[in-house]
Amino acid sequence: MSVKLVVHPFLNDGKELQLEVNGSTVGECLKELIRLHPHIEDKLFDKKGKIRGYVEILVNSKSTYPEELSYPVKDGDVVNLIVFLSGG
Repeated sequence: MSVKLVVHPFLNDGKELQLEVNGSTVGECLKELIRLHPHIEDKLFDKKGKIRGYVEILVNSKSTYPEELSYPVKDGDVVNLIVFLSGG
């Protein structure tokens, strides 16, 4: 099952990343992302393996909270990893 994954530039050294991954849940898709781009793992997950608080996961523009990693995806879905940044 092919899912389009769009990764915010903050998670990928300043460059937006778009790729096709396979999985039936968001978690499975993120495992494939980490396999292909291991440098993203520390920015995406905390030491307990939970999604960091500044990351929001959307499937077809709909929030996956509170299911997040167990949220189901199907062929053709678009998963966006967005980051809430602040500063001044």
